[in-house]
Amino acid sequence: MYALLSETWRETTDDREESGQEWRRISSLIGESGANWVEDPVRRIEELTDREFDVFILLGRGLSNQGISTSLYVTERTVKSHVTRILAKLQLDSRLQAGLVAQAYTHRVASNSA
Repeated sequence: MYALLSETWRETTDDREESGQEWRRISSLIGESGANWVEDPVRRIEELTDREFDVFILLGRGLSNQGISTSLYVTERTVKSHVTRILAKLQLDSRLQAGLVAQAYTHRVASNSA
């Protein structure tokens, strides 16, 4: 479950300044009122299965369904099913929101491990 996340940590740790700039850009897009919009789903991440978590992290990297299916060796239909369940469990409306939450989560985990 945590293989993709640990890889993301390394990428973030290797380039903290760029990651910090990216997170500031995302934060500015979300705005102050968006803090709860990100925090609430982050609290529900532990409800995800291991495979859903893998898909969630890859959404945060901006991969398409095809890219995710290639990375995880599953069909695109399976990826779509996982994305649908992720959105439901995290109570989000779109894969874009899921990607932003995944980036926020990855940033937080990387910051806490530093």
